[in-house]
Amino acid sequence: MTIRKMTFISKDGKTFFRCKDIEFRNEEDFRRLLGNLIKENVNIILPISEGKEPPRLVFLTREFVVPSGSIDLLGINDEGYIYIVETKLYRSSERRKALAQAIEYASALWSEYSRNPDGFIAKLKEKEPSIAIEEEVSKNIKESVMNGGFGLIIAMDHIDESTEKMIKFLNEMCEFDVYGLSLERYKSDDGVEVVIPKLFPSSLPDVTTESRKKRQWNWETFLDDAKKRGLQEPQIKVLERIYNFSKEITEDKGIIWGKGRTYGTFRVFIEDLFNGEDIYCVYSHGLLQINFALLYPPPEASEDSSKTIELVNKFAEQLYSTGILSEKITDKNYTEEKKKYPNIRPENWMDKVEVFERAVKELIDAMKKSEH
Repeated sequence: MTIRKMTFISKDGKTFFRCKDIEFRNEEDFRRLLGNLIKENVNIILPISEGKEPPRLVFLTREFVVPSGSIDLLGINDEGYIYIVETKLYRSSERRKALAQAIEYASALWSEYSRNPDGFIAKLKEKEPSIAIEEEVSKNIKESVMNGGFGLIIAMDHIDESTEKMIKFLNEMCEFDVYGLSLERYKSDDGVEVVIPKLFPSSLPDVTTESRKKRQWNWETFLDDAKKRGLQEPQIKVLERIYNFSKEITEDKGIIWGKGRTYGTFRVFIEDLFNGEDIYCVYSHGLLQINFALLYPPPEASEDSSKTIELVNKFAEQLYSTGILSEKITDKNYTEEKKKYPNIRPENWMDKVEVFERAVKELIDAMKKSEH
């Protein structure tokens, strides 16, 4: 049995105008309307978590270039989560390739920037210089691009049952979230156009597969992941050493474990220093990130911050002179993208871990002394 669907609109609840389906002329027509709709109603592409405040879209750009092609729409929410939107018309013979295309773009984005998240931030700013990205959001974006924190959205004028089944399967089995966004378009006899967006699933995917759930890392899972990634025994011992050192300098109260699905991370902070911000972060694939953007006082800080600047400059110089940092970082240049949060590869710091620990310890001791 075929169910007949009819749509009407009314301005006063008395007079009704029947709406007829309108086909999009081509994909560019569809993409243009979707872009305009998102600008006016940015949250239509964002799923809602039950019991939580809905996220906000803080960045949106068209035709973001990656090595394998150009992403139709790329959006980022206020938690730094990245959405890759691929558009296709249902009548197109290419519609079956839409999911594969989105996955390919996600892979290309991760391959290009997971080792260089600062480069991704720089590319975003280059693409949309008028959009300001807050420091906290920027930090979360970098974690997303390193951990593959992507949501893939297939936007079409119609999402059929077979596409919904594929989306359900991918959400159950893959590390990323997948959604389908349909735009139904109608026009009434008196010329009013109606667009009805539908997101599938409308909330965060309900996942039952254990490996697919968002992870809360700890030392055991972090260590296990490092071994699975091929780190050798000497490198594993260095990770264990830096972890124990981090517990010691923070009195076991300043370690935060990440929740990324791909890499394990732990961030290290001391509550009464640097406004409680992270000093450094260690990844289970051996990367070390130093957070100079959080160590240096902001430009608007008072003159009392001169001692902090002096001590952080000394810390940066120690790391540079011993080869841990590849570039010299000071209070004059740390705001440059690659110097805010430099990512140091295992081969550049692990054999100098003792030097790094000594420099961190001297920085902490000097900061505590300066504040008394």
